Amino acid sequence: MIILNTTFYVHESIDRLFHQWLQQEYLPSAMKAGLGEPSVARLLMEPQEGMSGYAVQFVAESVESAQTWHDNEAASLRGLFSGKHGERILFFTTYMERLHP
Repeated sequence: MIILNTTFYVHESIDRLFHQWLQQEYLPSAMKAGLGEPSVARLLMEPQEGMSGYAVQFVAESVESAQTWHDNEAASLRGLFSGKHGERILFFTTYMERLHP
């Protein structure tokens, strides 16, 4: 089982917009693509003053299926959102393999 984790650093001025975008666009897109078990967690440490961190995770059957969504539909969604908000949102993605339930 593969875990696709994208960590977002979001400036407080767009936090509400980020959560709306996440719920209305990003999560539904992943679910439509067949990714499962969506999870959103707030990082307990501030990445920098005035910003919050969020880890958004999905489970995929393979790295390829996760990459297909991440590199296409999700890249487009992230690009549109970050294009509107510039450096007030940053993100990076990691792929992990689940070893134990």
